[in-house]
Amino acid sequence: MCKDELTSDELFLKEGDHSAQLPLVDVHDSVMKAIGLGNDRLMMEHASQLQAGNTPNVMQSMEPVVEAERYRKRTLRRHMGRWAAALILIALLGGSYSLFIESPGQAAKFQYEVLPYQPLVVTEEGGQVVRSNKPIFLSEKKIPQRQESKEDKLFSEKYSEAYKAVEKLLLPEEFASYVLRQEKAGGELPVIGVVNRLMLFNDYSSYVAKAKKYKAPDLKQPEYMPEGYVFDQAVIRPYFEIKEKELLALTGGIKLEGGYRVPWRKEPLGSINFDNSGLSYKKGQAIVNISVKRLKEKTGIIESLMWTKNTIVENILVNGTQLIYMDHSRDGKVKLGYKYKLVWADPEQHMLYNLTTSPESSLTKEEIIHIAAGMMN
Repeated sequence: MCKDELTSDELFLKEGDHSAQLPLVDVHDSVMKAIGLGNDRLMMEHASQLQAGNTPNVMQSMEPVVEAERYRKRTLRRHMGRWAAALILIALLGGSYSLFIESPGQAAKFQYEVLPYQPLVVTEEGGQVVRSNKPIFLSEKKIPQRQESKEDKLFSEKYSEAYKAVEKLLLPEEFASYVLRQEKAGGELPVIGVVNRLMLFNDYSSYVAKAKKYKAPDLKQPEYMPEGYVFDQAVIRPYFEIKEKELLALTGGIKLEGGYRVPWRKEPLGSINFDNSGLSYKKGQAIVNISVKRLKEKTGIIESLMWTKNTIVENILVNGTQLIYMDHSRDGKVKLGYKYKLVWADPEQHMLYNLTTSPESSLTKEEIIHIAAGMMN
């Protein structure tokens, strides 16, 4: 069929949306027929301007914008399995692919490219976030449980008592360190503790104001959030270095029953770091957590990500920014605390971002990437 004989919809599919100026890949008709796409017109072209051997395999799937909603839903159901087969074939060939997603409601189309995993450079000096060298697993070897002695139990109770006693003496947004010490000779070794309370906010504006006051990283709200998810809370996580020698040299303090004493000191505000903050969104029991931290380290391995033998680990390129994507939905034995995880950085600002979804979440890969994309503009 010549070009003049194609309908407007078929021309849309054939020509594709070249507004993003991305290279496309040619997939021979016989290959497409073999994987069951037949005459669905998944049209691709060679990226001749890229050097041979370095050309990423890029798949572009387009939806006719002029089709009726009923037709679109029916077509989507019919071809979902075929698109999956196409992506699996490309993955087996070691290539990358790019998808154009059209989301109803909050945002227009966005594009991302899936790449094989590689360490993520997160600082201008070359610092990296990497996948840990080996996957974690559940040991089948039974570890004997240590029976807690009466002395251990008493000391744990006193440690909790010491924390509460120091906390009562502090005002909101004050922090302290302390030592729990047994006064009698030959008693338990002294134990250091901190009162380092999270700063929680039930509304976004309060969080922004406090982040500005303490120069904490200011997370903007995502431009896109899937239907039903609403803002739950924001958090700033203070942190300070413990000066162990100075702390152990303290005397006096709070006296506890049983011969215990708690020397303590209030930490000066200038010594507190407010380098971590986060936002949470909820839909029922499902949670989306987004966090950011200001990087102090500039070189070497900045962060090592845990994974299992069943975790899918990929790199994603979206809006010119590369991310690490982790899918932990296929391994229910090892609990990592999330279903999906995205990690990306702003090297110029020395910021590292994390996005996770709780195991209860029903969000898709495309939806969580879309959330992250809405925070990069």
